[in-house]
Amino acid sequence: MITLLCALFIFLSVSTVLLLRFFNPPFTSFMVSESNFFQRKIEYSWTPISNMGENIALSVVATEDSNFCNHLGLDIKEIYKVITRKEKRGASTITQQLAKNLFLWSGRSWSRKIIELYFTFLIEIIIPKRRILEIYLNTVETSLLTFGVNQASDKYYNKPANKLTREQSVRIALTLPNPKTRSPKKLQSNFTVRISRLKKDINFLKKDDRSSCFL
Repeated sequence: MITLLCALFIFLSVSTVLLLRFFNPPFTSFMVSESNFFQRKIEYSWTPISNMGENIALSVVATEDSNFCNHLGLDIKEIYKVITRKEKRGASTITQQLAKNLFLWSGRSWSRKIIELYFTFLIEIIIPKRRILEIYLNTVETSLLTFGVNQASDKYYNKPANKLTREQSVRIALTLPNPKTRSPKKLQSNFTVRISRLKKDINFLKKDDRSSCFL
């Protein structure tokens, strides 16, 4: 019985991730949870990555996961840095965050972490990097009950994402770890000092060819 259930889980999970390679998700597990099973209205619409412009894609990768093109879902170097330096920050990659948003429940437990890693590797194996980033940019929470960077661009700057300046894009990217309490237009000083450095990081991303998997 257990073997059958495991086989069914693997079949369904692989099939679901395979569908995501070609079809846009109508919602995510996180959207369901945040909206209390859609009892509260969410703002969510799809924008192809080709229509977003490179500024927002580069800004999010530079801010959230600068080694995005060079890992298979886990950034071992960043995990090592966090552990050895005892830094109070996460080391989750964009793929890990996408796996959590798409499939998992809120909370912390070993079982949840194991399932997260399973889906992370599954996504990396089945879905190309550019598509992974496209799904993430469209489904990431950008403010209360609002999802997708294009929605954030419209809300805060009254323009589509492909019209954002590099600074505006970086400001949106800096809100993503905690979008309910941060606004691109009202960032605290400890975040605004990072803007100029992140702009330089974006140049390095392009120069070092660490953006070739999604641009």
